[in-house]
Amino acid sequence: MIFSKMLVRIFSLLLFLAFAVNVNAQINDAQNLTKDVKSLMYSDPEKAIKTAQYIVSNQSFGTTEDVYNALLLQSEIYFNLKKYNNAVVKLISADRISENVDSNFLKSKNEYLIGKLYLELGFFDEYNEVISDLNELSASLKNEEEKSCVESWKNELEIIKLYHLGKPKESLAKINSNINNKTDFDPSYNLRLQIIKSITENKKTTNFPSSESYFQFLSELIELKSKIKNSEFSESDFIKLKSRFPQYNDGVFFTDLYKEWSQKACGSNTSDCFSTRKEYIKLLESAVADKQEARVNVINLIDQKENSKIHDQKEFQNKILFLLFSIAALSLIISLIYYFVIKNRANVATVEFEKENISKEYEQKLSDQLKDFQASHVFTIPEKTENLILSNLDTFENSKDVRDPSLSLSVLAKRMNTNSKYLSEVINKHKGKNFNNYLNELRVNYIVEKLTQNPEYLQYKTSYLAEEAGFASRTTFTTIFKNVTGKSPSQFIDELKNK
Repeated sequence: MIFSKMLVRIFSLLLFLAFAVNVNAQINDAQNLTKDVKSLMYSDPEKAIKTAQYIVSNQSFGTTEDVYNALLLQSEIYFNLKKYNNAVVKLISADRISENVDSNFLKSKNEYLIGKLYLELGFFDEYNEVISDLNELSASLKNEEEKSCVESWKNELEIIKLYHLGKPKESLAKINSNINNKTDFDPSYNLRLQIIKSITENKKTTNFPSSESYFQFLSELIELKSKIKNSEFSESDFIKLKSRFPQYNDGVFFTDLYKEWSQKACGSNTSDCFSTRKEYIKLLESAVADKQEARVNVINLIDQKENSKIHDQKEFQNKILFLLFSIAALSLIISLIYYFVIKNRANVATVEFEKENISKEYEQKLSDQLKDFQASHVFTIPEKTENLILSNLDTFENSKDVRDPSLSLSVLAKRMNTNSKYLSEVINKHKGKNFNNYLNELRVNYIVEKLTQNPEYLQYKTSYLAEEAGFASRTTFTTIFKNVTGKSPSQFIDELKNK
């Protein structure tokens, strides 16, 4: 009997050890695959993405941190490939599991990637929130190398911001002061700065390692654009570049090249004019469509991050309330003991506690300012059609269709028996803004008129006003209302009430 129990214990111990060894082996395999992804991301991006996806799809294969890191690597690769919508989608997935990740360094990388997308897609107001989060995360890091890496990312974001704001001199000055910085946590940091410098100066960089084909490709692409401007370009150079780097033959890389090529060809009336202009418009439409989808998903990411912060605030408030309740309960028990056991007094001293009222209103601006990536004047609208669209817009501005939450540019164009390009062009030309800003301003003006003319609207909640105007969320309505009027809905209502 004793012998059989010993056998059972030994067998159980062996099973436990086997399980532990297997789990440890899986974790090591996941970490090795992560290293493979990092080594392939600049030479074979498609293979790197598939390898990272294996870690994501088999989440029991490694730890939550391995999955989180794999999603961030996928997002970074998609960003390098100019597939911005895919990059945003991966960041949304990463953000959903971030609460279960303990590494503040990886969370810093997450914010860094979000910052790059914000700048690329025109969300400059939200970019400031990223810098604030990076400062907070950096302060919590104990490893000095990790802190140094985060500071390098912040410098890179500032350089990219200056570039997008059209400040090349300031951007180059910051590049030159940081380009020699190196960090083991991000070996390609100075290579990225060299590419930004090459783009700004419009000249090729030649000192990229042979293993970094991505940076070599970008450098030679910059050289081709320079050749076009100097009338030294030959189509054979372009074909040679594509054959040397087949992994980067996605047309989106060549949008700017075709733009300059078509301008040069059409300016000199060569036979390449039509074909290059046609290819440029096709690539531009694809790039614009991807960025438009990415912007929609960025707004979803912003809402998700906002909801997460609100949830964290509520949890913090609940912990404070629980702590206050525990203190109150403990004090009551002590008072009862004091009353019944020690002093036996007739009256129980009442214990008053002032509960801390923790409230914090979180507002996050959403920017509706979208860059106009459409080709300039590639088509002309007939005058009769343009006047008809303007007339329809006058009717639309006074109709209830303004408040239709499902309304989009394509839907409105269909209702007006025209196409989206014509409608967008007329709105930009005559209203001085894009469709989204035009529609949002009409909706805000509608609510402003209701608040001004109908006192009963002053009693309604912001969420009701948002729904009445056709906005999908209270947060979006509040942000856009403030952008249009310069005041939040609550401030605007309070001023009307005081009058």
